[in-house]
Amino acid sequence: MTLDELKLIHAAYRASPDNPDLALLLARKLSALQMWTELLENMDSWLKQSVEKQQPELAALLIRALLETARVPEAEAKLDDLMDAAPDHDVEELLAAFAAKGIKPRRSHKQKSVDDPMVDLSDFRPLDLKTRSQVTFAQVGGLESLKEAARMKIILPFQKPELFAKYGKKAGGGLLLYGPPGCGKTHFAKAVAGECGAAFFNVGIHDILNLYVGNSERNMHRLFETARSNKPAILFIDEIDALGRKRELMRHSGMTTTINAFLNELDGVGNDNAGLLVMGATNAPWDIDSAFKRPGRFDQRLFVPPPDQTARESILRIHLADKPVAPLDLTQIARNTEHFSGADLAALVSQAADIALTDILKTGNERPIDNKDIVTVLKQIKPSTLEWLAVAKNYVEYANEEGSYDEIRDYLAGSGGKRRMGF
Repeated sequence: MTLDELKLIHAAYRASPDNPDLALLLARKLSALQMWTELLENMDSWLKQSVEKQQPELAALLIRALLETARVPEAEAKLDDLMDAAPDHDVEELLAAFAAKGIKPRRSHKQKSVDDPMVDLSDFRPLDLKTRSQVTFAQVGGLESLKEAARMKIILPFQKPELFAKYGKKAGGGLLLYGPPGCGKTHFAKAVAGECGAAFFNVGIHDILNLYVGNSERNMHRLFETARSNKPAILFIDEIDALGRKRELMRHSGMTTTINAFLNELDGVGNDNAGLLVMGATNAPWDIDSAFKRPGRFDQRLFVPPPDQTARESILRIHLADKPVAPLDLTQIARNTEHFSGADLAALVSQAADIALTDILKTGNERPIDNKDIVTVLKQIKPSTLEWLAVAKNYVEYANEEGSYDEIRDYLAGSGGKRRMGF
């Protein structure tokens, strides 16, 4: 396609602006040449024409032009209009263009369901069906005992289903990851998915909950059906205590039906969840309702503690890798950062870099981050996990009749926590 050919088509269109075939041909050529601004010059008349002449492809090209020129709200609105006017039109390529820019349209299902008049009220967005986690245990420093527990409980049943089936074990089920905030529960879940070679679906509660009565339950069902159709799969739901909070702690009774729908998807009659692992993460395992913990649901639980010394050294090395750094005694720094979460260690490196930059701007002499910067920051900050561990200590002491918090007890004892936490 040359510019001369484009001029000829443009001239023909100007001579017959009501010709729908010429309008579509011109729009295709402008799109092929990525002349988005020129394409939008005719937007108003072409949008009207696409409706009157039933040309959804023309409308789709205009939406793409809006997206490419950073007019995202308009593009989303026109996408809604297109789905309403032409529910059978294939918009997968258009949705891929949105996804390539990291944008999730408000509505991303292809069409309205005749059987489900509430579908347009849903905020649920289909997940990327081709997602496979690239993270493995090689990218998780330390936590060897946790890795070994995950291998036996999760990974090997996925890798050797026939062997485990002989002993009445199947891949999948429910697993609850719990521990202090910032300690890498999501990262660990991705590593488990990477080790299993399973599809990984990372879902927030906001992806499920909906203002309209009954639609949260529909979202829940669509979510599980998506995961089931891509088995082996791992469905990871962060902050699951917002969904599985003890009934007496819940403020909104309207959540009850959503919770019941979730539990039904987990172990309801007729739901084939073999090969589907549902992982939940929480900072407050003591707030999870007992109905979530019974066999067949989240009966498997793993404590994700603050990183041990080996892991802290690895995390520090990762965060320092792309920065100018003087020779540092990372082993000693790791030893002095007990109970620091991964997020705390990232903040430690960031604040040390701020000190170095401030010094450079004052003196004009560029220098690397050194041990003195690290020591200065360590005098100013404390691990963010201490508050969580103090709360956990009380549950270990006064609410551990069933042994639910034995892993926390062992962590506190093994890391010197008895002394530091007043245990």
